Amino acid sequence: MLNNAITLEGQLETVQQAKEFLLGLTAENYQMVIKPHFASSAGTHMRHILDHYLALQDGLNQGLVNYNKRNRYSNVESCPQTALLQWQKVEQWLKEVSQLDAEMPLTVVCETSVNETQNTQTTSTLARELVFVSSHAIHHFSLLAVINSLLSNKNEINFGIAPSTATYMRQQA
Repeated sequence: MLNNAITLEGQLETVQQAKEFLLGLTAENYQMVIKPHFASSAGTHMRHILDHYLALQDGLNQGLVNYNKRNRYSNVESCPQTALLQWQKVEQWLKEVSQLDAEMPLTVVCETSVNETQNTQTTSTLARELVFVSSHAIHHFSLLAVINSLLSNKNEINFGIAPSTATYMRQQA
């Protein structure tokens, strides 16, 4: 069972950071593309993050997680309130999935080349993929923090900071 409170707690921290970020943005800022620094909006990044959580959620039933599946141009991309609702659903799902076997085997499919279509298929576990989607989210949160800063908005102190970096920073204090 994935009943390790630290594992679930870390996942829920990621969700909370996303929700707090969304509550601090206007719809206009959420949709704005800050060129030349970015080719996509905060909303596009948030949709992309959620796509990975949804791919994992969808893949659990089949044992096949396809990270290539995207929901481009959905309302999540253009409306922070829709994204917030989706994060609330992810939060509930994480609480439910934490009761499953962490070592549940999964097959993962994702593209690995930008020059040509190359799908790679590999084996993994539920626990490993939960770590991946959270780490992937934090990586994009760091980009969202830059976007937010360029919009002259304030970021939460740990938004976009990797857990290992936060540990390092605490040790240096």
